[in-house]
Amino acid sequence: MIVAPAKQKETQNSCCSFVSKGIQGNTAINFRVSSKIEAFYTGGKISLSNDGSHMFCPFGNDVNVLDTQTGRVVHSLKQEDAGEVTCLIVAPDDQVLVIAYSGLILKQWNWLEETCVRTWKAIHVAPVVSMAFDSTSTLLATGSSDSTIKVWDIIKQYCTHNLKGSQVVVNLLEFHPDPSKLLLFSASADNVIRVWNLTTGKCERLLEKHYSAVTSIAFNDDASLLFSAGRDSIVTIWDLGDYSARRTIPVFEPLEAILVMPKDRPFPGLGIESVGDYIVTCGGQGALKVWDYSSGRHLFTQSADLLEASRSNTFKEGETRVSQALMSAALNSIVVATHDHNIVLFSVDDFKITKQLVGNNDEILDVKFLSADETHLAVASNSDQMKIFELATLNCQILTGHTDIIVAIDVFKKGSLLVSSSKDNSVRLWQMNSDDNTICCIAVGRGHTHSVLSVTAARLSRKFFVSGGEDLTFKVWKVPSDLKKHSSNDEVTALSVSYTAKAHDKSINSLAVSPNDKLLATGSQDRTAKLWHLEKEAFLGSFRGHKKGIWCVQFSPTDQALATSSADGSIRIWSITDFSCVKTFEGHDASVLKVSFLSRGMQLLSSGSDGLLKLWTIKNNECVQTFDEHDQKVWALTPDRAESRVVTAGGDSTIMIWEDITEVEYEEKKVKEEQLVMREQQLSNLLQDKKFVRALGLAVTLNQPFKVLNIVKTILDEPDGDGLLAKTIGKLDADQIGLLLGFIQAWNTNAKHCHYAQMLLSVIIKSCPSVDLMTSPNAKEMIEGLLPYSERHYQRMNRLLQQAMFVEYTWQLMRRATASGSENIPMVNPPAMDGIHGDDVLGEPSKKNRSLIDGDDSDEADTSSSEEEEGDTITQRPISLRKPPAKGRQGTEAKMEGEDQSSDGESGMESESGGQSNRRLLLRKEPLNKTGTEEIQREGRANTGVERKPRRSMRTRYGSKESKEDVVQGGDGEGDDGAADGVMVKEDAGRGDSAQTDAKAGKPPEEAAVVRRASLRRAKKLLRKRSLSADRNRKRRMRSTKLKTR
Repeated sequence: MIVAPAKQKETQNSCCSFVSKGIQGNTAINFRVSSKIEAFYTGGKISLSNDGSHMFCPFGNDVNVLDTQTGRVVHSLKQEDAGEVTCLIVAPDDQVLVIAYSGLILKQWNWLEETCVRTWKAIHVAPVVSMAFDSTSTLLATGSSDSTIKVWDIIKQYCTHNLKGSQVVVNLLEFHPDPSKLLLFSASADNVIRVWNLTTGKCERLLEKHYSAVTSIAFNDDASLLFSAGRDSIVTIWDLGDYSARRTIPVFEPLEAILVMPKDRPFPGLGIESVGDYIVTCGGQGALKVWDYSSGRHLFTQSADLLEASRSNTFKEGETRVSQALMSAALNSIVVATHDHNIVLFSVDDFKITKQLVGNNDEILDVKFLSADETHLAVASNSDQMKIFELATLNCQILTGHTDIIVAIDVFKKGSLLVSSSKDNSVRLWQMNSDDNTICCIAVGRGHTHSVLSVTAARLSRKFFVSGGEDLTFKVWKVPSDLKKHSSNDEVTALSVSYTAKAHDKSINSLAVSPNDKLLATGSQDRTAKLWHLEKEAFLGSFRGHKKGIWCVQFSPTDQALATSSADGSIRIWSITDFSCVKTFEGHDASVLKVSFLSRGMQLLSSGSDGLLKLWTIKNNECVQTFDEHDQKVWALTPDRAESRVVTAGGDSTIMIWEDITEVEYEEKKVKEEQLVMREQQLSNLLQDKKFVRALGLAVTLNQPFKVLNIVKTILDEPDGDGLLAKTIGKLDADQIGLLLGFIQAWNTNAKHCHYAQMLLSVIIKSCPSVDLMTSPNAKEMIEGLLPYSERHYQRMNRLLQQAMFVEYTWQLMRRATASGSENIPMVNPPAMDGIHGDDVLGEPSKKNRSLIDGDDSDEADTSSSEEEEGDTITQRPISLRKPPAKGRQGTEAKMEGEDQSSDGESGMESESGGQSNRRLLLRKEPLNKTGTEEIQREGRANTGVERKPRRSMRTRYGSKESKEDVVQGGDGEGDDGAADGVMVKEDAGRGDSAQTDAKAGKPPEEAAVVRRASLRRAKKLLRKRSLSADRNRKRRMRSTKLKTR
């Protein structure tokens, strides 16, 4: 509790404890909107369903469907391209709703499903302003500002009549109640009622008795009489037998509606004890009147309920306060729409208000909870009327008394006494009757010289309240203890002022009374807040620090602190003992209009002109939540006494009621965790029982990709894994397949899991119809995510295939090269790759190159004789790893080099050695570097004993598109493996030549075998190094590509 500053020394430590206090207990961390009170009606003709359960109200370009019992919008028919709603009508069978738009479009809606059934052009050249259905819900008549009438067959969907005759706007249409007569009545701005015979398509009669525009027509029960009312203040009764005027009744007010009362009962509540012929009129005076049309006598006039609810100082003289009135037999009510967008339901029996709905609240300036159990809301909008909403039914009571805009309101502790301030320089006290929840004004205070912008009530008692405004002063008003609890507006009590002080240099925007009713805080546009002692009537000190005007001040409920919000976008917490700023909160991008303490003073809730609500934790200056629900400024923010609900409102005409869902979310989270544990246990049991279909479906439903991957691996480990996987995938539903495709897309980006992703994708494509896959919601994004990585995996597999074939072929050559001359070692076929063949990838070698691959330098006859001398037998020609150049400079020069070696008269062994060297050159995947080439040449010359230079130049030897420097230094990426290739070929040549040299030198076979095995190990080691180097280079390129893409 806040104490007086006279005990500053005793409470100094208490203030410090506020700054360092942690969050104890449960604090609100999240809110959600539980209900809204929104604008639903912006003027125009409304329509009521035949059973009275729903009401159709125009709202700009949309139409809102209201439940008449709860007053809430249950359907909203939205469109964007047809324009504003000009007229609407619902069929008598309540199945069809037709809406006319300013874009000359008619739309037929199934309003229960919120779907547009049909759209067609109105054919009119001006907007449709009136419509009517016949009693069979088949024919629809539309009247337009172009003075024409068109009749439409809704069932067969064509225009049946185009009626012309009026020269002005057709503002009223009505079919004869008897569908067999096919008569249509129309009223225009030329004061004439026309009777159209739809059988002949001509105007049958002109009814001329009115001297002003006809606004409403009605039929009696047997449809023998027609009643017409207009702004000429008369009611005319027409006999439909001969279309003559039976009677004219003067009503002494311009009329907007005329209704026929039921004939089956009297109306004691209206003072009518007998059954008779009665009509009801409603017009400029805003009251319902009952007339006996057989005699023309006036029987009853309603009290001022509707008149008071519709009073406004902006009302123009000569205008009617009522725009439309409808009779609902199902509701036993008269539904009245007023010009200030209110819809009022009156009981037919006594004309008392049963329900009142506010269609548009305009800009809301302040809102407070009302009544002892806080079941009502008091709302101050941009009007001189104050609205009291019942939260359960949204029934609204409208209070009048102020003559200018009400700016601020506040409620006393028990919730039954309300105070309001207005721009009419006055304040008023309102009392709620606990029996029927009606509210009336009991006192008024006048004394301010300018607008009263703020008001605050006492917190502990009902003895006083404080007001302040543009006259730079605040006034403390006494509330008499003997005030009458119920009085009429004409018998209000005048309030007196107990204390007045000039507080600021500019307007006072906010006032706050401390929880102990001893201190008063004022916030002004002069950028300062001040503290006052109410009992001593003394000024205590100022709070300075804000850079712009202060919009709100609020006392902490538990600490000696004051919170202020300013137009500079900041919130500050001040110590009331030394007037220093102890906390500053910054986060709003615009003015902070309201601030309030929550969670026993441990949190703050603020609203700003940016439409945002922010929830702050005071201990660490942290904004824990931001709520973006309002579209415009949030002027009003009020929590209830239990701080479990918060109401906000602002410039978007919407009142939002928020509820604290922290405990609800905690309970929901706890339940979800328990369900997750149970499902995971269930999943483990299914896997143990090898029920893979249910296990996979459950894992997909739980959205656990890692579990799904493990299940797929487990299925593939089974003996018939592929078939079982296909069978399992085939039993998943469409939603689970969609989730699984999302998992596959994620797995496909990882080389570790891409094999399983590709396998699952293949199974899904084969088992699911392609149409279903392409029509899935995320098909396009999924394909875009799968394609790039799938192409990359295919390229990597292609390279791996080539490398595997190269290793196999190299191994076969090394076996031949290390074999002795007397041994016959067959050539083993390379391992077969499913779906890929060596000839398909690398091409078929030419005949000449085939001889070069086999190691011969001469023609076919020399090759056969040489092979017979060596004793070697080749069972099958190995596959080349690259296409030998059948044509071009390289192939020709390779052949020329073989012919030169053959013509030197070398022996068979020497020819074979040269052929092996040529074969190794042709097997190279990358060009040799300079060092490897020179070593091979030197070893060849050492083995043959012939000293000669190679006949090919560097350009020819290494290809026409590579420079000498590229060959010597190698290239980027996989080209760096050329040096390893050169070393490998050199080692191969060295092994073959050393074997022959050892044979000539007479070395023991055991020593030669050891040397050969060592050479083989070195070759394998070099191959592994080459493969690792290629992988590192490829990964480096992929990382650089990703960085460039980002």
